[in-house]
Amino acid sequence: MALPKITAHTELSALSAIEHDALVAVYTDLDSLSSLQSSWASAIEPYRSIDKDFGQTVALVPSGAVGGNRLVLSPTGSLNDDTDDVRKIGEAAKAGIARAIEAGAKRPALVLAQAPPSPAEAPLDADYSRWIEVALLGALEASYVTLVVREFRESSRKGELENLDSIDLVVPGVIAQDCLKHVITRVRAIEAGRRLAKDVGYGDPERMTPYKCAEYIEQTVKGVKGIEYEEIKDLEVLKNEYPLLYHSSRASLAEKKTWPCIVKLAYKSPDPTKVKEHLYLVGKGVTYDTGGISLKIGAAMRGMSRDKLGACGLAGFVLATGLVEEPSVDITCILAFERNSIGPNALLPDEVVVSRAGVRVLIGDTDAEGRLVMTDAVCECREKILAARAAGDYTPSAIYTAATLTGHVIRAYGWYGAAVANGPARKEKWDHRLLVAGLAYGDPFENSVMRRDDHQFIASKTDREDVYQSNCNPSTQTDRGHQYPAAFIIKASGLDKHSLSAGKDAISFIHVDIAGSAEDGVEPGLGLMGITGSPVATFAGAFWTA
Repeated sequence: MALPKITAHTELSALSAIEHDALVAVYTDLDSLSSLQSSWASAIEPYRSIDKDFGQTVALVPSGAVGGNRLVLSPTGSLNDDTDDVRKIGEAAKAGIARAIEAGAKRPALVLAQAPPSPAEAPLDADYSRWIEVALLGALEASYVTLVVREFRESSRKGELENLDSIDLVVPGVIAQDCLKHVITRVRAIEAGRRLAKDVGYGDPERMTPYKCAEYIEQTVKGVKGIEYEEIKDLEVLKNEYPLLYHSSRASLAEKKTWPCIVKLAYKSPDPTKVKEHLYLVGKGVTYDTGGISLKIGAAMRGMSRDKLGACGLAGFVLATGLVEEPSVDITCILAFERNSIGPNALLPDEVVVSRAGVRVLIGDTDAEGRLVMTDAVCECREKILAARAAGDYTPSAIYTAATLTGHVIRAYGWYGAAVANGPARKEKWDHRLLVAGLAYGDPFENSVMRRDDHQFIASKTDREDVYQSNCNPSTQTDRGHQYPAAFIIKASGLDKHSLSAGKDAISFIHVDIAGSAEDGVEPGLGLMGITGSPVATFAGAFWTA
């Protein structure tokens, strides 16, 4: 998972042609780019003279004035129209670096030739405050080689393990050298987190079983300052302390390699006096989802090795936070890994299972396992917050769940994530922070509002259970299909006792459905979509101050 060496330059004159073997120029206006360097204009002019559209798409032209004789032009297009945002800069950097790699470059220079519009000139929903970071993250995304490919190349001795050796980042005239170095430090941490999320996420169901997910995360965070790792594999402990996870995974117990486990990551600030908040994070890590007895049919099971991306993303965020040694937060992170299998001992609809919080859950659909595997961990976080308060620690805190939970969120918003918050979280704008950070880092989130309908939908109508887990229809065929699961988690974890009416005992809770944002939405033929690493960058933007 090695990242390319990144060197910062604030002037073009500091860049030596010997040091790079391609130059990628990201720009908005080709005329302005040509005026930046006369030798570039000379290389570009022959093409412009015969093609009026030249420079509107990625192009590679020969130029003896740059290293490797490769000048890659990568335009952003407009940045000040109604729906323009910082993603266009990241996409241009990614496309330009990808073209350089295709041409054989190993040491490209990335020149961000033009600054985006100022806040006064930017579109309403555009935030260009992190544009340099977004551009560099786009470049690093183009250079990423998945774990499964690296392992294949290493075992077969075919191909290099990494696409790039280095990147020279040039941002002329808009940022001081020390500030640019700080940007690179943040980006390296975020990208390391995204690569952890992708490495585990891309793993097929056998490469990344629950235990192997845990093993890879442990290996990756080992030695990172401030991060402590713990795992729970004992089935009796899981049955007693995480009963909904245990019963959801019953069919997987026939093979030890698919047994469930809990991974706990704890991050402690290097300076306790600077801690402003404590984040409690719970991630869904379903390494393969057959639907269980409520079997996914037709093509619905395709891609279900990606049902662990919520846990992957949160693990990546904790890693990134440790790498930057962020002083303002402490983090308690619980990742619930299982394979939702089908078999004679599978969980069945009509069963009533008692949660960690003592809430009787009527199972309606075993394919709605994500809310089950996370709920007891949410209850544990609730217990930890109450214990801290009882001990006199009133550090502001919130519980976040992250999961590829529903197809409904994709039907509602397309390839975007959504945050669904309870009353205390909305009051303190914990959900709004994700929206703001997502815009700045090119990973936009939508804020969905929880309504009374969501609580009414899962409320028991008999004395035989306390809450309904789900109906028996797909979320895409259910009204408010990505909102009401948050109401279930609240009720089954005991968080319903900590709403706004609880006053000082209120606890903020935000459910983040990343079924849309965790993948890029691009189907490569019959292959699976690309993994984005969401929500690592958004969480960094929302919760880091350094």
